[in-house]
Amino acid sequence: MFHGAPHAASTGYDRRMPGGRARILAIAAALLAGGAAATLAWWWRKPPEPAAFVGSDRCAGCHQRESAAWRESHHYHAMLPAGADSVLGDFGDARVEYAGITSRFFTRDGQYFVETDGPDGTLQEFRIAWTFGWHPLQQYLVEFPDGRLQALGFAWDSRSAEEGGQRWYHLYPDDALTHADALHWTGAFQNWNSRCASCHSTGVSKNYDREQDRYDTRWQEVNVGCEACHGPASRHLAWAEGGRGIAGKGFALQPGATWTPVNGQRSIPDAPAPLSTQLAVCGACHSRRTELAPPDVTREFLDSYLPSALLEGMYHPDGQILDEVFELGSFLQSRMHQNHVSCTNCHEPHGARLRASGNALCLQCHEPARYETRGHHFHEPGSSGAQCVECHMPARTYMGVDSRRDHSFRVPDPLASRQLGVPNACTQCHRDRDDAWAADVLAKLGGRTAPWYAHAALVAGARRGDPAVVPDLLAYARQPANPAILRALAIGESARFPSQQQVDAVADALVDADPLVRIGAAGALDFLAPAERLRALRPLLSDPLKAVRLAAARHLADLPLADAPEADREVLRRVFDEYRAALLHNADMPESMNDLGVFLAAQGDAAGAGQAFQHARRLAPRYLPAMLNLSDAYRARGRDDLGEALLEEALAAYPDSGDVHHMLGLLYVRTGRTEESVALFRRASELSPGNARYALVHALALHETGQADAAVRVLEAAAARFPADAGIRDALEGYRSSARFR
Repeated sequence: MFHGAPHAASTGYDRRMPGGRARILAIAAALLAGGAAATLAWWWRKPPEPAAFVGSDRCAGCHQRESAAWRESHHYHAMLPAGADSVLGDFGDARVEYAGITSRFFTRDGQYFVETDGPDGTLQEFRIAWTFGWHPLQQYLVEFPDGRLQALGFAWDSRSAEEGGQRWYHLYPDDALTHADALHWTGAFQNWNSRCASCHSTGVSKNYDREQDRYDTRWQEVNVGCEACHGPASRHLAWAEGGRGIAGKGFALQPGATWTPVNGQRSIPDAPAPLSTQLAVCGACHSRRTELAPPDVTREFLDSYLPSALLEGMYHPDGQILDEVFELGSFLQSRMHQNHVSCTNCHEPHGARLRASGNALCLQCHEPARYETRGHHFHEPGSSGAQCVECHMPARTYMGVDSRRDHSFRVPDPLASRQLGVPNACTQCHRDRDDAWAADVLAKLGGRTAPWYAHAALVAGARRGDPAVVPDLLAYARQPANPAILRALAIGESARFPSQQQVDAVADALVDADPLVRIGAAGALDFLAPAERLRALRPLLSDPLKAVRLAAARHLADLPLADAPEADREVLRRVFDEYRAALLHNADMPESMNDLGVFLAAQGDAAGAGQAFQHARRLAPRYLPAMLNLSDAYRARGRDDLGEALLEEALAAYPDSGDVHHMLGLLYVRTGRTEESVALFRRASELSPGNARYALVHALALHETGQADAAVRVLEAAAARFPADAGIRDALEGYRSSARFR
């Protein structure tokens, strides 16, 4: 799991107690006493059949209280057939205007319909097949003849009218999406089969036909049922009906731990290991991650999923949530996670409600005399400012109305806000005040005069290109006491500063006990030649966890098998095949097919790469990475004429993309239009000010066209922004030397 080496599944006895050893010895003695016949019976006994799904209704027979709670939960309402009992929205001929089109919601013959713009942009009628979600919004799914289910761009705000709800609204209110946009409701990015099914339904088989580009998706239960979390229940049912000799009561997963107060101040878990399993079960859906194989709750998390790193654009430099990343990534940063707190300590799992309201939830573990005081929270007791979550779990709104709390349980840090521009809970509530005021108040009341989280300034500094942060950044990554996901972030950011010191730190991270650190380290040596990189990443190719192996495969993709040492070819071939299979598992997602194309191109399969990029565009014609990579595939085939047409199309669709301007500029240079390329390179650098390469190429083009002084000015400005960039530094020194001899 995430924190440390993989945990073994729980057995029917406690291995820490003497009785466990005695039981093993007793079994061994019985086998010896029985002689050869007993031994043969032991080895030739048929293994039990894998557990099968039985459905939540079968569970309700014994677990009536849990079933009743589940039927009131978000999990139960995750997806249901559209009907009078499930539809919350106004289908009484309600009309909503968006992007110049008036959509109408109505019923006919007891069924629910919407009249809106279809795949070709014309007004069409679509039957609502399924409801999706419940509160604070409800979405609606339309079924298409090719097996696709698509989520409408309109959602119903199911909050009360007093809260601003009971209305239709569009999920992209400011974008004026048309049928040609990648995010239109009929496109790949609003597709249920690929984006939603595995978490909103139970036992899903996607059944995507890549050749026909159609689905035959099946599920065991349409919503999130009991077996989505507990695993297939047939063996447990057999145990409940009197089965004997079924270990662990037939559960696919074993229960977690309980908590015991210590010294009246804190609590500890009585069995921490199973908490990892519970966190993996919840994290499978409450995380930003890539699916590596068909979901299986009984499998190790990192054999099924690759969780997103704390990437720029997804999280703030200090790790606070920014994009829609759900809960796991922030929770793994927290002291709660480090101290073995898990989801069900706060969330009742069947009704999915909090176990207590207000501060009582936190006071299950935190001593009231210490924390439920003005001296701790600095607010009027009972006020909103005195609520633990308002300071330690600030919220961010997604999908227009859905307020979700950061689960890193951090201390408000206005000092970091002043220095780095990250948000803090103080000024999120006190909107008429600034970060300086909040920092001064906390300094006076709490005596804190330094930022709480050392990694925040290090990460922000690395992203600014400041080499001064490197020693502390590497030291942070090496410290096992720091959260693994933050250590992975630190070692990943170190890739911006190649050096022997950095290579040594990455080498340590590649053999770290925590798999997240190993994954983060896999991409930190891309600046090395492929053969050197293989030597460094070789241990990861045999890692017990698939996510780690595939991280290595991704960063060795530019090493053709024929160029690898003979001793490494077999393991490399096996891991490359595994990587390709994981990408093809998501062959209905344009980003996965784009990644497959990149991999095949690096392996020298130009034809296969082109087909993968073409399929990505078939799924999403305006998916920009595939457009750019396909244009490069045309370059490799000597067809810059096709590449130019594609880049002009991309420029029309994405006029603010620095990448498009840069690639079109390179094409102009290749086709003898260097003078015209300069304006494109300048615009690319303006649109992507954080990209050092774009600034360098702009300067090179200026110099090539006789504008040497302008090239030096561009490089001087770039050197100030990217002081660690050797390419910029060398070019600047070279151009300055040339100027002295002019």
